[in-house]
Amino acid sequence: MGIKVFEFKHNLKRISSLGKTSLVLFFGFLVFGCSTETDSQKPMAVDSIEGIMSPESAAAMRDGRIFISEIGEFGKDGDGKIVQISIDGTKKIIADSGLNDPKGLVVVEDEIYVTDNNEVKKVSMDGNVVVWIPAGDFPKKPQFLNDIAKSDEVIYISDSGDLLNGKGGGRIFRVDSDKKVTVLVDKSNSKLIRSPNGLSTHQDGYLMFNDFENGFLFKVNLTDNKVEKIGEGYGAADGLVMADNNLYLSDWKNGRVFKLDLSKEGSSPVVIKEGMEGSADMDVTPDGKYLVIPEMKANRVVFHSLD
Repeated sequence: MGIKVFEFKHNLKRISSLGKTSLVLFFGFLVFGCSTETDSQKPMAVDSIEGIMSPESAAAMRDGRIFISEIGEFGKDGDGKIVQISIDGTKKIIADSGLNDPKGLVVVEDEIYVTDNNEVKKVSMDGNVVVWIPAGDFPKKPQFLNDIAKSDEVIYISDSGDLLNGKGGGRIFRVDSDKKVTVLVDKSNSKLIRSPNGLSTHQDGYLMFNDFENGFLFKVNLTDNKVEKIGEGYGAADGLVMADNNLYLSDWKNGRVFKLDLSKEGSSPVVIKEGMEGSADMDVTPDGKYLVIPEMKANRVVFHSLD
């Protein structure tokens, strides 16, 4: 339920043929020569990482680190975590105290900003957790802070409203560089808005978001705050991430992931993965090869090939 700073690298470095052969093989094979690949460019060594209790959001970094918010037992205070995983299947805990039900996360200058119920917290890489924006600093009482995204010096936060009872009332907050919080979007912008969830800042001049309750896809013009509905049929819409001209959306309830090609006018979404258990807030690895999908109800994170 919760996009993050999306670090995208278009071109992979490859070994030249200047008299050197680089042959990289996994799982017991030999390695000849030398490779210039970083961790984020290596082939995925595992298909999934198990044992993360209710993973909600993923943030993939250029250096190969992938950060996951782990809710733990929903509604239980103090058991939330931030976990770092890697394509080689390893995982380690970054923070295991000071968090309740952490959801959307974004990494800014090697610090993790994460929504946690009605607050936003900042997590350092050594595990220190502090409240960055308390509930009282929001102009409207937050109910279910969900995703978080950054563009330039502005941070956007979705509040899914009374999500658990399906009563809507959600909105999107804007946080400026002075930490002043204002309402960017609510039902006054469009009566169709119920429970904003996933956010994407990767279309210049617009913030894209989906709605968990009605499965709609929207974009808001960041100049005049006008909201336009641009799609529907995404079920319990959750994760939202863009790579190249493709927009990927997850349907939490029905365990599906869609791809929408934005380069083709009038294109229809295509289901690229289904049968998941609670497909949540995704990211794409920097080489553009894999979707990192928290599978919340299965307590695992899945790597889905985009090749």
